[in-house]
Amino acid sequence: MDNVFLRWREPATRLLSRALPGDVLWYIETERPVFALTFDDGPHPETTPGLLEVLREHGAKATFFLVGERVRANPRVVEQIVAEGHEVANHLMRDERSVLVPDEQFERELAETSRLLEAYGPVRWFRPGSGFYKPQMLRTAAEQGLRAVLGTLVAGNTGGPGDGAIAGGLAASVRAGSIVVLHEGTEKRRGVVATTDELLSASGLTAVSVSTLVG
Repeated sequence: MDNVFLRWREPATRLLSRALPGDVLWYIETERPVFALTFDDGPHPETTPGLLEVLREHGAKATFFLVGERVRANPRVVEQIVAEGHEVANHLMRDERSVLVPDEQFERELAETSRLLEAYGPVRWFRPGSGFYKPQMLRTAAEQGLRAVLGTLVAGNTGGPGDGAIAGGLAASVRAGSIVVLHEGTEKRRGVVATTDELLSASGLTAVSVSTLVG
């Protein structure tokens, strides 16, 4: 299943989270039948409304890690995300590998993205682009009141035939306390809507925001 490019069982995730430096949220130990559902790289006028409709149908909530330049371009979509009770979080200004961005630029653009998002609601979390980070990035984020969130299960729709297998693989692996990362934000990822629908139907767990999972 090529489209699921990270698929860790919970014990492996625990070991990995202890081995890597820094305060990064990968999962939560809980007995509640819930997992955090997160979406990267939005908002997008085609993919995001479809996701909101599916979430509404399932009574699910999610955290949307939004890209600053796309927030500027699609303010009404962000308004809809928040109006329907979902959480917004910081995914930097552009869809790129944050670890390659110079430290001063990272600091400036992290703050800029938060300022854009704070017009819609509180911002607690950030996710580095492509999931890679340096300790300095975590220190900078902490100074700005943000904590890094990665994930237990990560998948990306590509628009190819493999998209149809993503939800089944995720549903078989997700556990209470998992953090699932899906990707939207481009037309070729529009299959994420069907993936989300199938995952929510098959997982046997309730999807919540990161803040609700932590709380």
